[in-house]
Amino acid sequence: MVSRRDATLNLTALLRHSPGADADVSGEGEFVPPDALLAAGELRLHGPLVWSLQVVNTGGDDDFVVTGEVRGTVLLECRRCLVDVPTAVATSFVYPMRYRAGESIEVRLVDDDGDEDVLEFAQPLADFATLLTQVFAIDQPLTVLCRPDCRGLALDGVNLNEHPDHVPEEREQEKRSPFARLEDIDL
Repeated sequence: MVSRRDATLNLTALLRHSPGADADVSGEGEFVPPDALLAAGELRLHGPLVWSLQVVNTGGDDDFVVTGEVRGTVLLECRRCLVDVPTAVATSFVYPMRYRAGESIEVRLVDDDGDEDVLEFAQPLADFATLLTQVFAIDQPLTVLCRPDCRGLALDGVNLNEHPDHVPEEREQEKRSPFARLEDIDL
């Protein structure tokens, strides 16, 4: 396998229908998704994504199976104190895949007539960057903690992990009863 700095594979060998043609193509590498993909998945990465893929000809003319994994570190906010927490994410996947001639080099996920999604590629040089970014974004955790005993934020916004002795000043409105204004009313 040759390590790559993008997420493309040349699948030409799989499209040859001759005896002795390769039955699989694989690749690995790392890449940083384009800003548009990061924004769409609301991802803040801490370094590149590392990927590996294997595309296997299943014996049909245009039918394949792709297996792969993608891993990396994403920055998420601690749910209690809102500091950035580097969080490792790793995911693997298996998709059926088919060739449909066209112009785009991007591999795209299409809803097949059946119940399963199918990947389609239209050119022998197939770009998996969008798929890898989407699969990675789906598997990131919804919430994280910076540490198990995170104390969070005080009412006035002070991080209690950094200032454990902080006591927030009570506001005048919080001291008084909500019915205090009614005491001056003559009935």
